[in-house]
Amino acid sequence: MKQNIFIAIFSLALCVACYAQNDTKALGLLNKASAAYNKAGGINAGFTLQELGTGGHATNNINGTIHMKGSRFKLVVDEMTTWFDGKNQWVYIVQSKEVNVSNPTEEELLMINPVKVFQLYKHGYKCKWAGEKNEGGRTVQKVMLTPINKFSSLQSIIASFDKTTLRPVSIVITNKDKSGSRISISTYVTGQTYSDTHFIFQQKNYPNTEVIDLR
Repeated sequence: MKQNIFIAIFSLALCVACYAQNDTKALGLLNKASAAYNKAGGINAGFTLQELGTGGHATNNINGTIHMKGSRFKLVVDEMTTWFDGKNQWVYIVQSKEVNVSNPTEEELLMINPVKVFQLYKHGYKCKWAGEKNEGGRTVQKVMLTPINKFSSLQSIIASFDKTTLRPVSIVITNKDKSGSRISISTYVTGQTYSDTHFIFQQKNYPNTEVIDLR
């Protein structure tokens, strides 16, 4: 898996908010989902990312987990682990045994963390209510996010939330060539306790690893 897969998935077009273009009902759901996240404490979420090739054909499945606590997170997928302590980000690439250290911007962080999709409307996307339906025995509410920048290669993001818990259920990203990804959030456990060091790369646990400081 390439290092920039999550960056490609959440490619942002313009880093500006455009509240006047947002659907009131959709904006209300995103704000409530954001508030629920902020009250949840530590979160352990598991997800499956299905990659879609040009035309929308499924090509590959990637499983991952993410631990979150406020602005901090640790993201683990097959070939990459990312830590973020609120300021510094470490990206460990299994194949090359390299760690890239950087200070990402807020917009870059939103590209990497799939569970915080409810904040995208503040960063170059307008949102629209996309309906309510029963999926897997539960009622989910959907919001469609579209880029303000008409030159963006992204067509839309559809985020689904559990109506009762306001937890994210799935995220479907579609590009203009119909490629994209489907992220299904399979587990979402709140109230977890994580120390601050859990979100910091520990070099002693990764011997013979080259650290590349990009800050």
